[in-house]
Amino acid sequence: WILNNINTPLVMLTAYFCYYFIFPLKKYYKFIIFLGLLFIMTMVGVFTSKYIVDIFIHQLDNYTFKSHIFSTLSEYILVCLIFYALYAIKKSYQLSTSLKTAELKNLKSQINPHFLFNTLNNIYSYSIQNDKKASELILKLSDNFKYVFHEGQKEKVELRKDWEHLKDFISISKFRWEDKLTFDVSEDFECENDLISPLILITFIENAVKYTSKQKGNNHIISIAINTQNNELFFKCSNPCKSTYYLESEWKSSGIGLKNTIKRLDLLYPKKHSLIIEESETIFVVTLKMILC
Repeated sequence: WILNNINTPLVMLTAYFCYYFIFPLKKYYKFIIFLGLLFIMTMVGVFTSKYIVDIFIHQLDNYTFKSHIFSTLSEYILVCLIFYALYAIKKSYQLSTSLKTAELKNLKSQINPHFLFNTLNNIYSYSIQNDKKASELILKLSDNFKYVFHEGQKEKVELRKDWEHLKDFISISKFRWEDKLTFDVSEDFECENDLISPLILITFIENAVKYTSKQKGNNHIISIAINTQNNELFFKCSNPCKSTYYLESEWKSSGIGLKNTIKRLDLLYPKKHSLIIEESETIFVVTLKMILC
């Protein structure tokens, strides 16, 4: 017992050295280095502790050199194994975080490509006609992509800014589809300074516009409602649809954005959100509830 207590500072020093310098090595021979270090420190510990005991306490009863080496080596192995377990947990968490960050960046990179091309086509058509709508569209599009490239790269943004971005998108969609689409929008914010991960809600509205624009006739209504209360967000988006449109091959890829958003919600708000997607023969409804903090 006395010998092991004297050895403890050397054991802890060895364990910390392994944690910061040996365990992170990616070389195949780090195991050999680890075993060599254990052997050296065990012998140092054995002779050091025995020397100290011989000077200050004199001979110990029932002392054997073999049992001293075994107990010292066991102490080194036990403590180093505990530190290795802590290191493995830390590496697993870092890997999980890195994978999460990489996946989020990948998902964000897939947002809005068709929207840009289609809007530029509209601006081009208006500019040919020398229509003032072209300049308004350019301004709205500029604000839209300024948000995507700056605020969209942040982990959290003010809900007020994200909502302004959504309203810009709605304004552009009104220009693009004119009489074909009508938007019924309602908002009620208890606190506009609440924070939210950017570029989540936009996908649901993009999806609604995309499918509704394929409907025959005019004045199709897209309903969007958003409100916050007690740090909870309630969002609902509904649009008319016909299931046949969802089966067309050209629209199969359009579900990518929706799948990406579902993945992002799972990553960013685990167990803090409820997403319900309902589809019938005539209407498609998305209802999202999430805790913002």
